[in-house]
Amino acid sequence: MAPRNTRTNHPAISPQVEQMLTARNIDYDFEPNVRISEIRDAEGNQVRFREHRATKDQVQKYATAMKHGATFPAIVLNDANELIDGNTRRAAALKNGYDTIAAYICHGTTPLENRSLSVELNQSNGQSMTDPEIRTFIERAVLEGQHPEIKTLSRMTGVRETKIARWIAETQFRSRAKREGITDAHVDVLPDSTRAALNVTRLAPVFKELSTLAAEARMPANDVKKVVTAANSAPSEAEALAIIEGERRSRASELRAVASGFKPREHRSKGSAQHIGGLLRFNVDDLLDVAEEKQFETYDRMKSLRDRLNAVVERAEREWDLTPREDDSVAALAGAASA
Repeated sequence: MAPRNTRTNHPAISPQVEQMLTARNIDYDFEPNVRISEIRDAEGNQVRFREHRATKDQVQKYATAMKHGATFPAIVLNDANELIDGNTRRAAALKNGYDTIAAYICHGTTPLENRSLSVELNQSNGQSMTDPEIRTFIERAVLEGQHPEIKTLSRMTGVRETKIARWIAETQFRSRAKREGITDAHVDVLPDSTRAALNVTRLAPVFKELSTLAAEARMPANDVKKVVTAANSAPSEAEALAIIEGERRSRASELRAVASGFKPREHRSKGSAQHIGGLLRFNVDDLLDVAEEKQFETYDRMKSLRDRLNAVVERAEREWDLTPREDDSVAALAGAASA
């Protein structure tokens, strides 16, 4: 929308600011002499952390420049005279003893719209926002039920799309974990990348069990992604939960180490049990159900797999203690019964 009271010859008019307001469909006025004493600094309209607003050194620089005739773009307020953008300019004007300052007055904007505008104005005109400030803005929007548009946010903030997507996923994970009753102690030990990976889990019971396991075993994000993929591909909730339970059994040593106060030891083959378990879900007919153009390639790969498994079985028979545990015997009987 076009402004109603624009003074086209005023030096504080900013075509860039007006372009942003127009692009956002914000109705606004330009007021050349807003009384500084009537401007309010209300929380909820800005993204910059309070300790980063109008720093002493920056205020001094602006105040000196103003005294020597420098002109700055008008500050931005909402229609309650609450500051959206211009902390340093207002503080510098006060330091110089000015009673008024030029301002754009935005009409009918919400606090979320004000914060979004604050981000874009600071990134393009003022001191750029820090990553924690931008992240807090995005997290707050997600928790308020908004659905961020990642490309637009990346353009506004200069933050990579992948980083913004990860922030959104981590925030959604925390909110989801709280709903599912996952303890803060479990959530807090998970790295951001692991939280983002877990958030892709589809079924709520699977999400809860896998998140708990990931925390208790200190599972790396890459391992979590593999288990999430396997669980999401399972044909039923029961089979998905069985995958998680199998993963928990395969990580018994990691679980014991963490519970005893030590970091789990890395095992190069810790994902093999998961992949073997996936293969065992298929019977012979399933494995032979291959498109004709893929049959030779599949046959060749199956032969390589057979040769490798034969070598593994032979070495396992020589090197492992193959005395079955009680739970292994029960699992074997159950598998035979369902075959």
